[in-house]
Amino acid sequence: MASPYPGENDGKIMTAYERMKELNRQIYVDYADNVSLSSYFRFCRSMLNMAKEHEEDGSKIKAYCLRKRFVILFIDHLSLREDFKHSGSNIRNSWCCECNRVLKIVEKMHKEILEEFKAEELLRQKISAAPFGATADTTTVLPGANSGRRSLSSSQSPSSVAHSLSSTATPVPNSSCSPPQSPTLLPSAITPPKIDRSLKPSTVKPLFRNGLNPILVPRTLASTFLKLAESNTRANRETCGTLCGHLSPKGDKLVISHIIVCKQTGTADSCTTTNEEELIGCLESDGLIVMGWIHTHPSQTAFMSSLDLHCHLSYQLMLPEAIAIVCAPKHDQVGYFSLTPDYGLDFVRDCKETGFHTHTSLRELYAACEHIVHTEGKVEVVDLR
Repeated sequence: MASPYPGENDGKIMTAYERMKELNRQIYVDYADNVSLSSYFRFCRSMLNMAKEHEEDGSKIKAYCLRKRFVILFIDHLSLREDFKHSGSNIRNSWCCECNRVLKIVEKMHKEILEEFKAEELLRQKISAAPFGATADTTTVLPGANSGRRSLSSSQSPSSVAHSLSSTATPVPNSSCSPPQSPTLLPSAITPPKIDRSLKPSTVKPLFRNGLNPILVPRTLASTFLKLAESNTRANRETCGTLCGHLSPKGDKLVISHIIVCKQTGTADSCTTTNEEELIGCLESDGLIVMGWIHTHPSQTAFMSSLDLHCHLSYQLMLPEAIAIVCAPKHDQVGYFSLTPDYGLDFVRDCKETGFHTHTSLRELYAACEHIVHTEGKVEVVDLR
């Protein structure tokens, strides 16, 4: 019978501090410098919204991991980019202040989770010390546990809930909102684990064989978007939109509920968005999570071009379940695609080509999604054009 305590099956029972260290060790950022700063900002907001949903659902560890992931991503990568340093002072100050705010929350959550681990460790020790056949008092209420919400379980190993992230955080330099040092929260350098994307933890406990959680897509989503794009399609111009939504009540599914259409310029084979700060504003005001994107191929079939693959990289790096929907009305096709996690994601990530180009690969870079579930749900369109 498997032990409910992490490490026990390896002949070693983890202490509360060891469990906390293991949890933090598994938090790493899969960063790609060929993803635009605006794309990262979009997903930073989405990540924080997801953390809030997990916290409201009682999943404290998931919320902690997501928030710390944001802090690491921003401090170790985004704040050091040249395009960030040359962005407007309002943008820099806004995100530095946001990092400072989130870091304080992460510090507080770190202490709370550690106290809960300590309480569980104490309870385990009491049970172990109880005379054979005696019934130990297991009604201990863990610190910070809220009535009606799921508390942390001793059987929850850190790896079952931690998001895939790597590196440790240090203060943001030269910022009026520079986060303070927190040596107790952010330990000294830890060697990041080797990333095996086929085993990469997903948002919640996976329900599908491929390790991904289902994305619920309204049946009317594609037709709704095609109707919105009709005028562009007639003019042989592509149209694109961002797919957003929320976690299901149990936190085990991703539910697409919104299509946000940014200001954009389109051609017969491309579409470029502008004013993406408006999209971030929508995500913030409605608490939405970015789950992928949708675009049309006015005259071509439903497939992923080299530009499409590079565009989708930014989505799938931050959310393994992220999907790309391609609508080809001339051929009556709708495709649901994602980069292959065991090959395509790394291949496109390492490709430094821009514009339309040929990917020389003997293996498939993308494939039809297997974690799509169509529903009778409604989809709301937010047209910012």
